[in-house]
Amino acid sequence: MKRHWMLAFLIAGALVISTVAQDVNAQSTNAVVTQQQGSSDHGEHTIVVDVWSKSELAGPEPVKVSSAFAAAGLNAAFKMELTERKIENSIRRGFPLGEFWIQNDLAEVDDALKLTALSVVNDADQQALQELEKQSTRLRTWSDWLIDQNRHLALTEYYISSSTLDDDEQFQNSVACTKFLVSMLSSRTLAQANSCL
Repeated sequence: MKRHWMLAFLIAGALVISTVAQDVNAQSTNAVVTQQQGSSDHGEHTIVVDVWSKSELAGPEPVKVSSAFAAAGLNAAFKMELTERKIENSIRRGFPLGEFWIQNDLAEVDDALKLTALSVVNDADQQALQELEKQSTRLRTWSDWLIDQNRHLALTEYYISSSTLDDDEQFQNSVACTKFLVSMLSSRTLAQANSCL
């Protein structure tokens, strides 16, 4: 008689655990309840409950940058994007390349990056800052080359045909990287893009 009560108690416990597991499953958690028969003559039973959250099943959460850093980083990325657009528009419309305003824009990018550096609070922020700094260096290198070519009157092809700028791999990669950084910082999710390598 005692064995029947014990068996009924274990089955009732398994049903309660199963019901709780189903409720938890409805709240974004998966549970598996298994009942194993003991090998002894006393009819002992073991109940094993394995619980996994959906985040564990789906893999690790994406690494996020802090919100303060994202805001400061976006400001710097937008300044880079604006400089790229101004250079592109100047060339495509046949206006002389303005060395003064390019240097002024790049100085503003540097100031924005300094403020961004003050917003770093974790490793993700630090990694994103490094990407922003690399992109700033890439943009400065390309614009310095343009200014030097302009001083030597060697930008004729850029002014004659817009396809020259379209075919300029360094410029196109710079534009693509800046767009990627804006998107990454807007979502606050740390990532990498081929254009930023």
